[in-house]
Parts: sequence; structure tokens; C-alpha cells
Amino acid sequence: MTPLLSGFVMTVSGKRTIGFQTNVILILLFASLFLLTSCGGGSSFNTSPAPTAMLSASPGTINAGQPSTLSWTTTNATSGQINDGIGSVTVPTGTTTVTPTKTTTYTLTATGPGGSVTSQVTVTVNPASLSSIQHVIFMLQENRTFDEYFGMLNPYRQANNWDVSEDGKTYTVDGIDDKLDRFINYDDEGQGFSLFKLNSTCIDDMTSSWLESYGDVNRYDFLLTRPILMDGFVHTAENYAKDGVGDGQFTDLVGKRAMGYYDENILNYYYYMASQFAISDRWFSPVSSETIPNRIATMTGGTTQGLVFDPFSVDHLDQQLDIETIFQELDQYGVSWKIYYSVTVGGCTDQDGDCGQGGHSNDFPVTTFSDFTYSARYLYENPQHQPCSPPTIGSQQAVGDPNNAFCIDINHIAPLDHYFSDIANQKLPSYAFIETAYGHSDEHPGSGQSLLEGQQQVASLINALMQSPSWPSSVFFLSYDEPGGPFDHVPPVPGHSNDYTDSGLGTIPDISTIAVNADGYEPCLPPGGVPTLHCDLQPGDPGTHPGDAPAIEGFAAQLGFRLPNLVISPFVRKHYVSHVPMDHTAIIKFVENRFIGPNAHLTARDAAQPNLLDFFDFTNVPWATPPTPPTPNPPPGNCNAQQM
Repeated sequence: MTPLLSGFVMTVSGKRTIGFQTNVILILLFASLFLLTSCGGGSSFNTSPAPTAMLSASPGTINAGQPSTLSWTTTNATSGQINDGIGSVTVPTGTTTVTPTKTTTYTLTATGPGGSVTSQVTVTVNPASLSSIQHVIFMLQENRTFDEYFGMLNPYRQANNWDVSEDGKTYTVDGIDDKLDRFINYDDEGQGFSLFKLNSTCIDDMTSSWLESYGDVNRYDFLLTRPILMDGFVHTAENYAKDGVGDGQFTDLVGKRAMGYYDENILNYYYYMASQFAISDRWFSPVSSETIPNRIATMTGGTTQGLVFDPFSVDHLDQQLDIETIFQELDQYGVSWKIYYSVTVGGCTDQDGDCGQGGHSNDFPVTTFSDFTYSARYLYENPQHQPCSPPTIGSQQAVGDPNNAFCIDINHIAPLDHYFSDIANQKLPSYAFIETAYGHSDEHPGSGQSLLEGQQQVASLINALMQSPSWPSSVFFLSYDEPGGPFDHVPPVPGHSNDYTDSGLGTIPDISTIAVNADGYEPCLPPGGVPTLHCDLQPGDPGTHPGDAPAIEGFAAQLGFRLPNLVISPFVRKHYVSHVPMDHTAIIKFVENRFIGPNAHLTARDAAQPNLLDFFDFTNVPWATPPTPPTPNPPPGNCNAQQM
């Protein structure tokens, strides 16, 4: 017989057997079969296809604080992991948003039956700078002074160890905690009132209009050489009540309320945020007068073109103002902007002109922007229901107005609920201005509302921003349009703004650096006594006597008193207090610097403002993860102004 395989052959008991070489082959064959059938009877050889993974980032290069979207695609994978704290991700596809503060390489590990595979992508982060801020949000509440709200910040900051910034320096507020017995104001009957803590969150109305603001500095002397006494606040509040003007009923007929202040027990949210983020104790209103002149000056970069009063509710003018605003300037450079309004004409309850010009339909938005002729491009009455001029559309389609009474461009003027959707969907404009809810949550004294209504509303706006994807690229500036009548110890007078400031705070610049006339318009008596677009002083007002400070120095003679404020952003320094003088137009300059250029300005006033960069730390991004603030105190069921 011929063997199947060559090799050694032997015969045993008459039978031929396969030799040594064939046995080896059979042994190997059986060993292979054993291995293939081991491990529970299945094969140990992995015949599953290997997974694949692809990770990408868009954009791949960002400024610090800006988001980038990671996207991935896998095959043959049952699970996925991304490093840097992201953790488990869905497969086969998915996305997630990251906001690295430095250049970061992300690794996706995809795992399946066929093994594991990785894919990497690097998000390059440019050093943070002013360009890292993509959205500037500015909101003005109503009629409060810095000392009334934040004069007692120092004890609170120190008790919580929130007075040292990341540079290791201690920052102290120029407040009243060390001055409670230093200032006394007298009413007309000779009764004196010192500073005292307020218990009620609603107090009677006050005023800081043109005459009254000068009278607060010195009750009866408006001359350029006048002594700076800060003695008229009680006198002004007393006579305002006795005259029965302003908002609401009066319970305080002696003016004591002007010397009242709050602390963290009532303003718990504001005190916390002011101590975590940054504030200025040298933020003044641009005009030494009431709400509307200050809001006009804010939008125009500092000019009212001669007006010291509300041109509509006080002067009774019947035409809009032809003054360039920040919105017009931004349009010229293709920069996006939007005004978010909180109330409409039909829902506005203020009695001092804040609700705007008369004659508007109920659903017409309340915004100071309507005072300007340029606003007609985006908002105007349409009682005859003519076709709206683009980009406006009918108010019924735009905002649900059943009367379809006006035309509006909701890409530029929109209800406040659009703010919340815009921050959630990362659709904020470059510059956003939030109009307060006049008469409801604007914190205006005398309006029957508790100031806690306003604190709650502001908290909802800021908290929503901090928790949104828009947070990494935004800054929120909060202030108050005018001081409104409460006491403040810092004179808003050039050459005197540090008269009552402790030397221990160090060198603080005088406000003469920013108190400049915006243009060639000065306060003036109108011919024949009838207000015009550029003159509306009344007989006896500061500026009508040739020796008066405003008759010599114009609007630069005195600013409005200091205001409460907050500067909120991931880039804001921790626990910081700025002593650099500024007014509202500094926010306009900040917007111009960021989105137009360093030389852009509307007037000489905004050109003179500081750049505000001292508020920011673009290197460390201190609040990339925002803090968790306390829940703001709820408004009382019954707010009694009589129980101050």
C-alpha cells in the first residue's frame, strides 16, 4: 500500500499504522479543533469588524470663552467616550458644545465587539481679549443712588471674605458704612435726619430733576463758586411730597426717606452679585436731571442737544428728536442690535413720562428709542393699516396685536420673551438694550411696587444668561437711569468728586476727566418762555443766572449722582471695585470700541469715557463657570411706604 503521506511506517499485529509524521499532523489538527471549540463552544478568533471613529470640531479655532461644537461619527461601535470631563457619548453619531479656555485636544474612544479605536481633534484657543466678548447687554432700572443701595457693601464683602480679587489686592467700596453719623440733612422746619436703614421695600417718590439735583448739592446756591455741602436731599424730598407731584401718594411729608439705605438683608441677590463680580463706585448718570434726559443722553452718547427736561411730558414738544443714536451708528457699520421691551403703552403705569409720548396704541412698545426720528425705520404707528415698509411688518403678525395698529421690525425691537429665546439659541445681537418694565419692576420709588419686584426680574435675566450657551461670550451691564432723589455722599461736581472720600481708598481720579460737554448745545432759556428742541430752562433754574455753574460750564458743570451697578461676565474680575469715573456713555464707548473701532464716538462725552477694561481679566476667565447666586427675596404681600 502506498502511504498517504511519506514518513515512517510500521506494522503492529499485522496492521499497518500511520507513521510519526502523519501523527504530528493529526495532533495539530485535533489541537486546532480543540481551540476552536473551547470557551463555551465558540471560537476565540474575533471575526467582528473593527470599529471606526471620526471626531471633528467647528470652529476649530476660537477666542477664549467662545463655544466650539464637537461632532463625531462611528461605525461598529456600541459605546463612546470623550475625555476632558465630557464622558460617555451617544453612538453612532452625536454633537456636544465645549468652551475651552485654552487649547485643548479632545479624544473620542469608540468601542465595539471588534475592539476599540480613537480619534482626536484639537480646538485651538486664541488668547482672550476684548474680541472674546460677542454680546454686550445693557439694562437701566429706575431712580436709585449708589449709597442707597450699595453704601453698606463693605461690611458684607468683608464678612464673607469677598473683598480680595485674583490679583491679591483688597478692594473697598466708597460707601457709607464709616459715615453713618457724618451727614445730616435738615427739613424746612429745622428737623435733622441722619442716614438710617430702611425697612420698607416701597417708599414715597422723590426727584433728581435739574433744579433739584443742583439743590441737593447746595440748597440755594447754584453759582460756580458755591460750597459743596450735599445738604439738600431732605429739603427736596419734603417739598416734592408737599407739592404732590410724582408717582403715587405721599406718607413722608418731611423728606426723611431721602436719607434711607438698604443692605444685604433686603437686597440679597444684588449684594451677592456685586460682591462676586465687579462694580464701579464712580458710575454717574450723564445729565444732572430726571429719567428721560438721561435715557436720551445714554442712547446718543451724551447729548440732549440742550434739553434738561422730558421733551414730551414736561416740554410738550410734538416732534421726535433728530439726534444720532448708537443704533444708527451701529447700522452704519453693519453691527447687529436689538431693543427688548418689557411693557407696552397699554400696560405702562408710570405717571411721570416714562411711558413715552401720548397717542400710541395699547400694544405699542414702550422704549426711549421712539423719541428719535430714526426709530421710524423700525417702529411706527399705522392706524390706516397701510402696507408696512420693510423691514417692518404688521403688529398683528409680529406681536399678536389684534388691532394691527403699528409696524415693527422684531429683529430690532422685540418683546422681552425674545431675550430668553435668543440667549438659549445663541441669537443675541452684538448690542442688546433692555427696556425696564416701567411701573411694574423698574424699582421706581412711589410706584406702589416693591423694589424686590425689580430684583427678581433682574435676577431672572442674569441667571438665564449665566445658564445659557450665550454666557461664554457675553457681558451684562446693569445700572439705573438716574439717581432719583436719595442721598449720595459723592458730589457729581468736577473738582469736588472726592471731597468726602476717605484718603485710605488711594488716589481716585476726579470726574473732570469725563464731565465734558457733549457738543455745542448748552442749557438755555427758550425765547418767549416756550420750550424748543434745544432750550427748555424755566425761570429760576440753575443756568438762568450768568454766574450759575451751568451758565458758565454747560452740562459739564455737574453730572447726575452715582448709581448702583453690576458688571457681569465670565471675563469679569472677582470681587472687583473700580474707582475710575464713568457715566452711562462709557457703555456706548465700550460697544463702539468692541464692534466699530477705537476712534468711534458719537459725541465728545462718549469719547472722553474710560474703556472699562479694568473690569476684565481676559487671561484667566475668572467666571467661566458662573457662581450660584441666592434666590432673590420675594416681594411682600403688602408693601407699606409709611413703615420706613
